[in-house]
Amino acid sequence: MTKIQRWYRGFSYKGNPKQLIQEVSKHIQHQNISQYVPLLRLEKGATSRKSFYFFLAIESSTLGDIPLEIVNSNLLKFPCFKTSAVPGNKSFTYEQIKSMVGAAHEVYDYTNPIPYQPVEKVTYDNPFEGSASSPINQSSPDIETLSQRYEHLLYWLSTLGSGTWESFKKACDALRLEEPKRILRRLRLLGHIECSSDGTRWSMAPTALVKIKSHSSEFLLCGQRSIKLLKELEKHTDIISSHQSRRDAPPCIRLNLSDFNIITSQFSIFYAGEVSSRLAEIIPNLDIWKQNLRSLQGIVPSIYEWKRFDGNDFVSCISPNQTGMYQMWRIEESDRPGYTLFYDQESASWRQGDWYGLRFLALQHSGFECIARYDRASWRLAIPVSQRWPEIYERALVLASGQLPTYQKSWLLYENVPMEVISLLTDKLNVKCEEVPASA
Repeated sequence: MTKIQRWYRGFSYKGNPKQLIQEVSKHIQHQNISQYVPLLRLEKGATSRKSFYFFLAIESSTLGDIPLEIVNSNLLKFPCFKTSAVPGNKSFTYEQIKSMVGAAHEVYDYTNPIPYQPVEKVTYDNPFEGSASSPINQSSPDIETLSQRYEHLLYWLSTLGSGTWESFKKACDALRLEEPKRILRRLRLLGHIECSSDGTRWSMAPTALVKIKSHSSEFLLCGQRSIKLLKELEKHTDIISSHQSRRDAPPCIRLNLSDFNIITSQFSIFYAGEVSSRLAEIIPNLDIWKQNLRSLQGIVPSIYEWKRFDGNDFVSCISPNQTGMYQMWRIEESDRPGYTLFYDQESASWRQGDWYGLRFLALQHSGFECIARYDRASWRLAIPVSQRWPEIYERALVLASGQLPTYQKSWLLYENVPMEVISLLTDKLNVKCEEVPASA
């Protein structure tokens, strides 16, 4: 399998930074190459009044080599890629450009400032055919190091116990882990961490055994974790450690136990049961979930510029007077939106939530058909990338296996999800789910 590395290619550009981000991100998503070009970074203080540098993140098997998928997409033929940042230097590491660039503009992120354009038409191919995208060589020292950094981050956060968003970012920065907002979301999906409704504080979840439905007696270890705890547990049971498919989160730790009381009676670990099934049962339907989202007060529409998500992209609008997902832009700051919010016309209220959740709400309110595919034989669920579920519903899927989803073309694949969990969640989300045998 191929060893994947992330590197940056730099360019010089003069023009509107916001328009640059819009055009590049539109093309990336339209051509479905976000797995090869996950983000771009602008020079700090970039404005349309003078030339500035920007850097395109590229993931490939060899540093400096452009994947064929990017070449075929004609992305680099855009006029904005005409002038290289440093003539003769074709590739940079993040460490080389870190001091001169600002925040990452990510292609898929629940707090993403980039205007989003999903695939125009959901494909109806079999999502279970073929292998997951971006395979990574387990023996690669670079990838192993990356996986260890996420594990060390979990140890670090477990020692701190709780803190502010700034402390979380500093911990990621100290371990040279990029995109802290994405990292926080993945840790929440895996049941390791929680955060306040406004995102200003985080807190580690207590150490817990989570039962997964399988033919063996396997339990996930979620929440706080330490090297000392794992060494002590090894004296009492077999510990199975498996990497996340993209090495973008701490490894999944499973314990093979005939009786969980052996562990809970000797350690400060509580038994949480089958969390996936329990979550699926107690999570409200989408309408109630929307009502429970954090409400923002005191928004004066006239002092902002607005863009509305039309199911395909964010488009400018005069006033936010229809139910839907909006970007709120400060007139004096045109490089990124202040907030991405959901406006409910019926209650005249503004709701704040995870980016994917707000997008899902917008799709539902526009009458878009949301779908899923399920292979009953392998207990695998497939959801279109462009229809990713709100975080709390996705957490029920992830905790069925302890593994984050893998990518297969335009689909997200979740493992070991029982049919009863699928039935509960798809009913609450108004998702049409069809069974598709993996051999079909």
